[in-house]
Amino acid sequence: MVLGSLFDSRDPGSSESSETGSALTSLWVRNRGKASDAFGLLSVNGVILSPNDTDLNLEVNFGGHKRRLNAEEVLAPPSQDGTRILEFHLLTHLVANGAQVVNAVVVLGEKRIEFPPLPLDINNDTSLARQVALDLRESGAQAIQGRIIDSSIFPYDNGTARAWFDADFDDDIPMSLEPAADAETAQRHLLRWGFCVLHEQLPPQIVEDFKQQLSTAIDRGDLAYKVGSSDRIHGAHQKLPAARAVWLYPPVLQFLQDYFKDTPCACQTLTYVNGSEQNAHQDSIHLTPYPNGFMCGVWVALEDVQENSGELFVYPGSHRRGSVRAAQLGLRKVVDNDYSQYVLFDQAINEIIQTNRYERLVYRPKAGQILVWHENTIHGGSPRLDHSRTRLSVVSHYFAKGAIGYYDSRGEAASLETLDQ
Repeated sequence: MVLGSLFDSRDPGSSESSETGSALTSLWVRNRGKASDAFGLLSVNGVILSPNDTDLNLEVNFGGHKRRLNAEEVLAPPSQDGTRILEFHLLTHLVANGAQVVNAVVVLGEKRIEFPPLPLDINNDTSLARQVALDLRESGAQAIQGRIIDSSIFPYDNGTARAWFDADFDDDIPMSLEPAADAETAQRHLLRWGFCVLHEQLPPQIVEDFKQQLSTAIDRGDLAYKVGSSDRIHGAHQKLPAARAVWLYPPVLQFLQDYFKDTPCACQTLTYVNGSEQNAHQDSIHLTPYPNGFMCGVWVALEDVQENSGELFVYPGSHRRGSVRAAQLGLRKVVDNDYSQYVLFDQAINEIIQTNRYERLVYRPKAGQILVWHENTIHGGSPRLDHSRTRLSVVSHYFAKGAIGYYDSRGEAASLETLDQ
């Protein structure tokens, strides 16, 4: 996962208690790229030096909500220098829009140490956000959560917020991997089959600029990549102007706006020089929205994809079988990028494929073609049978602003950014 830029609405600072010898930094929001993006699920972080872990509690006050959290609920494992990241989450849907202040106090036995207040300007202003807020209130969700986010917090089975397209598709739409005739046709194909190819393409100049800038950045070591590997390159949009141009490409944003009926917010980019060879999977266990349906992947070919290069494949119609979540498989939250237990996820996905007799479709687009898929659509990367052939491509993931975005596999809030062009 690629996390967005940090922001802190105040000058960095610290407070210190001479009685305890413990110091606190200012609080900051970890999962937003800019201070104006105070919406949805926020991860608030701070640092405490040399705490007595067994005695520590955190009292948080936010928008009229109060909660006391213990050390296990808020403290990440210690770093090498002895500092501890303290993290809690805010469901900002549950407070009024506008100016709000986060107040947090560390309680160490009889001692109390206050973080400097964190001012936020909350902006959950869409119809989807209002419906999500209603669901959260009716389910009894707490506005202040600990550092681990799980699907059990959200009322997937009982909430009334639903994607408008959940039960609305046309059986007569023929399946195709060719570019759609127009945006309306593309949307209908996405509803029916779980993916579509947009009629617009990325302009050739952006494609060529991306390739050139990527090559230069890899040569300089500005982007981490082992030449010849299937490794993904995280966050190219943060360093390459052409990659950011892909993130901001107006036809994609307009398509997602029409599809979500809500503002699209970008989460991450993953760039591939070669085919990923990734097992068949759903994105929704890693990039997870509440309600279902409000996350899409957008995959752009940066060259003509050749046979045996490790092509992308999809299973048409598989998005209709719902999300596989970590809790239903008994999976622990991932720590230190250890996904070994996710063999259970692979097995669950293969069972869905076999039970429903879905057929794998291999995608070989031309440079600049844009594929959009639903979060639940099963897809992956074919084996690289010819290692002399690259498969240069970039995938971006977008959530609807009014939804809640998190990473179910890792238990983290999603890093989201509104895209000002």
